[in-house]
Amino acid sequence: FSLNFVLVGAFIVIYSADVDCLSTTNTPPTKKKSSSASSSWQRRLDKAFLDIDATPESRFRNFQRALQDPNIISDVTSAIGAIRNDGFGKGHPQLINTLWPEGTIARADLEGLTALRTQIPEVLQELQKKQGRPELRRQSSEKKKNPASFQQPQSIDFNALPKLEELEQELKNSLRSTPKGLETPKYSIVRVIDGQLKLGTPERIEIRKYEAFTVATTPSVGGDGFTTLASYLFGGNEDDKSMAMTMPVVVTADQATTDGTKGDDRSGATMQFVIPSSLSGAPPVPLPNTAVRIEQIPERLVAVKTFPGIVTEDEVARQKDSLLSALREADVEGIIAEDEVSVLQYNS
Repeated sequence: FSLNFVLVGAFIVIYSADVDCLSTTNTPPTKKKSSSASSSWQRRLDKAFLDIDATPESRFRNFQRALQDPNIISDVTSAIGAIRNDGFGKGHPQLINTLWPEGTIARADLEGLTALRTQIPEVLQELQKKQGRPELRRQSSEKKKNPASFQQPQSIDFNALPKLEELEQELKNSLRSTPKGLETPKYSIVRVIDGQLKLGTPERIEIRKYEAFTVATTPSVGGDGFTTLASYLFGGNEDDKSMAMTMPVVVTADQATTDGTKGDDRSGATMQFVIPSSLSGAPPVPLPNTAVRIEQIPERLVAVKTFPGIVTEDEVARQKDSLLSALREADVEGIIAEDEVSVLQYNS
């Protein structure tokens, strides 16, 4: 999905037409299983090198314990043996699953870097296309002819910006897959479905039941949506009230994006910020002519698939196809509204 700002890492979700259509009786929620090895030397190396919250003392201690783990030699030997016996093409899944099992930070980073090989060229192509989109050229021309008709977003209240200690947390959050300290809509897992195999391990598809929540929404054309919503959130509203940042940023895709046609008309795409739950009943009123409106999102059932990397149009189409395929195989396709697709963006 082409955006002026890039947040890496996302969920693609498809909504169900009926929130009560899946029973938890026969398919209880399950937790994602990770390799037992991920709690030994691999996990310790994660903490030693990749855990941004670790202290220098704990990093050194975990590094020592990882090297002292008797399994490290046998695991490395097994991984090398897989390449020798089966070649890199067939043996690399075993090597990766042995050295960087599911549940480790290193595995997540590796999957993200692998995804970028395909996504970065797509981003460059989208940026080139973006310059020639008719609605963006038309909007730019109209702004030059009549700049007064385009109200600029309210300036941000600098008193609402993060303090020094909060900036440190924000910097750390930029390196986390899911930022800490930010409110997110509440949900329960109704069912877990196995998706397509990836490095010999099935991808996890979750059927989630989300509680009702409130969003501020605006059209997302040319990347203006984020600035508009940020201004509203940080005090650019009739109440002059600043609100805490929440997650995720929700992008609802228009049909041109999700059906693979990639047309120039992107007017159907929107961007949404979640209103903090403490204000969801009576959120601040948006300023006139700012294209921000408040919406109540009812309780609903969604099918969710995570993916790493950058959110490109082609990536969204691939992930949607993969998600729908898994739902068909699990016999839940009939209850899914295929045209209602959103991308929930976090970090990598």
